[in-house]
Amino acid sequence: MPPIQLQIQRDFPYWIAVLLLLCISCTAFICFKCCCRKRYKSFYHRLGDEIVFSDSQLSEHQLFAENIVKNLLEIMQHLNTKDHPGISEDIVGTGSAFEGLKVKPEIEFDFMIPISIPYSYRSKFIFEKYWIPNMYGMIGVSKQWWSRVSEVINHQHPGSFLDKMCDDGYLSAKAVREWFQSLADRAANMLKKRGIDLKLLQQGPARTLKIMTSGEVTISIDLVPAVKYQNVYLVAKTYEGYLPESSKDIVWRLSFSVQEKAFLEQKTLSLPKNACHKKALQILKYLKQEERNSKRSPPHWCTSLSSYHLKTLWLHQLHKTPASQWVNILLRERVIELLNHLIHSLESKTLHHFFMGNAELIKEASSLHIPTRFLKDGLKYNLYDEIHYETMNQAVLQLKKLKKHIDLNMENILSKPSAKC
Repeated sequence: MPPIQLQIQRDFPYWIAVLLLLCISCTAFICFKCCCRKRYKSFYHRLGDEIVFSDSQLSEHQLFAENIVKNLLEIMQHLNTKDHPGISEDIVGTGSAFEGLKVKPEIEFDFMIPISIPYSYRSKFIFEKYWIPNMYGMIGVSKQWWSRVSEVINHQHPGSFLDKMCDDGYLSAKAVREWFQSLADRAANMLKKRGIDLKLLQQGPARTLKIMTSGEVTISIDLVPAVKYQNVYLVAKTYEGYLPESSKDIVWRLSFSVQEKAFLEQKTLSLPKNACHKKALQILKYLKQEERNSKRSPPHWCTSLSSYHLKTLWLHQLHKTPASQWVNILLRERVIELLNHLIHSLESKTLHHFFMGNAELIKEASSLHIPTRFLKDGLKYNLYDEIHYETMNQAVLQLKKLKKHIDLNMENILSKPSAKC
């Protein structure tokens, strides 16, 4: 037998052993990576399950909140006078509790309360003036012609509604807030006499009711007066940017809450079963909540960014990401992608409102019940306009650090009792 062949035969068991060892090592490494991947994914899915209310819990609290609001509005209507706006009982539930996006532990419900000007007046909605910010409008108010004639014939005092609720012929957001606050307070005091344990707070344009239920659960209810315009609403929210002092009280902020809910409902129909889209946003909201509550000096990104900033970013991602990428197993990837988009938006100092100036949605305007005038190019509104540049720079650094240790952060949060409350 030739020497070379003999050498190969001698070494043959050795090479088999080497190959087997390599195969076992590769298999073990792949299994280890898969286990780590599954372990991290389990953190995300477990947290996603633990930070949300069950449907039955939320439904029970929602019915309670709606009943309180309807009783309050009934009293407010009784106390109201004809020279003030009318109050509708057709309340509009808005926000995370009505969109399946609520996270624990706070139980909060937001309602828009439609109001209307007296029938003897007419209104005109104005959005095109050059100095009005894109997300805002004005509501012009004037007497109906027949009402003027009636006043002259009957020697009535003209324009009491104009005197009390308007400024230079425009409905005053400030006057409406003060009137609504006063009326709600009086009505709430009457509810207290019926044995309902509640407190009242003013938060921005909302009047907030804090109610203790018989089960020792505190429920927060935000009531925001709103004027309807072609299926969108204008709310009495103060503009924080620069405007002449004489104009700050007469601009009203547009609310697309109804359209956001409709978009989410339609989008959900096209996504895979048990899609992870809602959990991705809920986890980011919960991370923000935990970061803000657990540190003596909360990070800039928690204090300067609202839940609405996160939701807007998520709506853009939901619109652009293919439906197949929202399968449940990709929850971790979607959370990290959402963080990446948040970091990028802060670096570019730009986060456009999802509807204003979004021409990509014009074809869907009818199904979303939104006037196309608000979707035209040139009407974009940057939600970061009211945040200082340096604050955004600091937020970027903090979010990059959060992202670097995201899996460890998830594990730490899961180990806290607060995640299981």
